[in-house]
Amino acid sequence: MKKSFLLLGAIMLLVMSAQAQKYNFEDYVYPFGCRTYASPDSQGNLSSVTQYSFESKTYDNYLVEEVYIGYGIISAKSNYRYHTEENAVISDVQLRQNRLTGSTKYQDKLILFAFPEKDKPFKWTETDRGDKYQCTSEYVYINASIEHNSLFLKSIKITRDNSYIVENEKHRFIETSYWVSNYGRLITFVDWDGTKKASSKLDVLDYIQEISEEEYNKMKK
Repeated sequence: MKKSFLLLGAIMLLVMSAQAQKYNFEDYVYPFGCRTYASPDSQGNLSSVTQYSFESKTYDNYLVEEVYIGYGIISAKSNYRYHTEENAVISDVQLRQNRLTGSTKYQDKLILFAFPEKDKPFKWTETDRGDKYQCTSEYVYINASIEHNSLFLKSIKITRDNSYIVENEKHRFIETSYWVSNYGRLITFVDWDGTKKASSKLDVLDYIQEISEEEYNKMKK
């Protein structure tokens, strides 16, 4: 019951915000904070499960991420203090807890979610634990099967791109997430030096593929 009231409080803060009304954050952020995500290993088998929830503490709002491994054992937990600012949900404090390394507090300015600009992508740069990312939020179109229902949807695609050098060798890490109204984040792909795989998938998502606007308009008729 307590958790329900905290969740309701977080939702109401989003809904009451003028920016939230303008950008409909509650259609994307609220569903995301109530979902369960599966992370497959290299063989495609279930490796871990991640659950998200909202908490409110002394006038601050937090997105809580809990990662579980076999037999329901929690292996990591992260608390993101967040607020809305213009078109984005921004975390300015992160508390990351790990069974092996303990707890560490960070004060990186991270955009957890952002709406694109009206007619073009929204771009920004952020630093996450010392690594610099070039980020983009843009509208795309997808064909996705959710709970065995094939849907053609307009989606927000958020990309975080990090290039770095290790022992004089260039490397590149790209993280791509697809967000949909009323579902939140559907899936996140990671690409390490050209090897791409799903790292976190909504538990009710069967498949997803990006399609052209022309194909989307044709299928929606």
